[in-house]
Amino acid sequence: NSIVYFLFLVCTLVVYYLLPAKYRNYFLIVASAFFYMYVRIEYIFIIIFIILSNYLIGIKIERSQTKNKRKQFLYLSLFINLGVLIFFKYWNFLIENLLELFRLFHKSNSIPLIEIALPLGLSYYIFQTIGYIYDIYRGSQKSEKNISRFSLFTLFFPKLLVGPIERAGRLLPQLAKNIYFDKENIIEGGRRIAWGLFKKLVVADRISIYQRVVINNLQEQSGITILFASLIYTFQVYADFSGYTDIAIGTARLFGFNLMENFKRPFTAKNLSDFWRRWHISLSSWVNDYIYNPISYTRRDWGKWGIYYALLISFLVIGIWHGATWNFVLFGLLQAFALIYEVATRKVRKKISKKIPSIIYNNISILLTFLYMSFSLIIFRTSTFSSAYDIISGIFSTPGKLFVDKPSTLFFMLIGCVIMMIYDIQEEYKIFRLSLFSNKNWIIKQISYAGLISSILLAGVFDGGQFIYFAF
Repeated sequence: NSIVYFLFLVCTLVVYYLLPAKYRNYFLIVASAFFYMYVRIEYIFIIIFIILSNYLIGIKIERSQTKNKRKQFLYLSLFINLGVLIFFKYWNFLIENLLELFRLFHKSNSIPLIEIALPLGLSYYIFQTIGYIYDIYRGSQKSEKNISRFSLFTLFFPKLLVGPIERAGRLLPQLAKNIYFDKENIIEGGRRIAWGLFKKLVVADRISIYQRVVINNLQEQSGITILFASLIYTFQVYADFSGYTDIAIGTARLFGFNLMENFKRPFTAKNLSDFWRRWHISLSSWVNDYIYNPISYTRRDWGKWGIYYALLISFLVIGIWHGATWNFVLFGLLQAFALIYEVATRKVRKKISKKIPSIIYNNISILLTFLYMSFSLIIFRTSTFSSAYDIISGIFSTPGKLFVDKPSTLFFMLIGCVIMMIYDIQEEYKIFRLSLFSNKNWIIKQISYAGLISSILLAGVFDGGQFIYFAF
């Protein structure tokens, strides 16, 4: 969302299409490596190590004659990938908790903490390569013999930092084709980028201004203000993360590639399982395929308890994936317990739904799902339980009026949320006959996008900082 990025993008795009088709992937590898090194040069060696090791292991698994040999190489890949992830992301968390355990039993020990920054995108490309190796192991994917193609699969800069977590079966075949200039790709990619910038600059970063004032001064705020800030934060996370995804998908489209969708109108979900089919789809579907399904299959003789166990482990992974704090563990547990409740009460809820008009039942379900996620995100956004408790207790303890910092900030962020939700509701239910951004009439469509770009320029916050999910 910076000027520097878009200068880089324009220059890369021009050179990409000026080059002969057979050299374009090589150029994208170089451009993606430069993009990754822009923040910190030395971290390129980590991703090179991940690329080379998984490239070789993938070939070894495919060529292995026995299941035992294939399993050994699978474990080697997991050891390398998870070892790198744990070292950079979880080492200090593990050591701090281990030392606390020693203190609990009055044992003295000295294990060093390491002051090291988390490499950007590490969680995303590690999960992507694990998925690639596991697909080869179970025979649903051929190993990629072309090292440059596999390098671009891992490095491709639009999805490198915050996903989507691509699947080999989707992206590798696209990288094998010669891409030629297509005006439609440029138009559609540009439109998708514009929509992503609207979400990030007009919605998410406007809400962020209000959030900072409220959360940094909790003692001075009323309960209604803290409640409003907590609810509006849900829109901020959605606009911020899905905005990045739109920019990433739009950028990839400019180069002729189609990345997977990562969001599908999550605030129209009627329950939490539906929500997770619509939210961070590349992560939730990854966990479903590589953790939930294998566990539930091996524990199928447990009946429903096997499903409960698989849900618990799956969402513990989702929680811990987000970061090395106990708050993220609790966030995952909250999701798991709610989903276990849904499985356990499915028949009862189905009977209740037949006794209530569907429009009432569905809207109540959507509201309760949204409120539960908003509550969960209080845990998600804080680094300690005490910080989360301060926010939750503040909602119920302090009477007063709604805080309004600047009327323009409140106005623009609410208008932005309304536009974003109208778009999602229209895409989900097709309520209105007249659509704007997907209208078949060329003039209406162009006027709609011109209005979108104008709103970005007039109401966008251009110094709002990085995307929330860069931290993960």
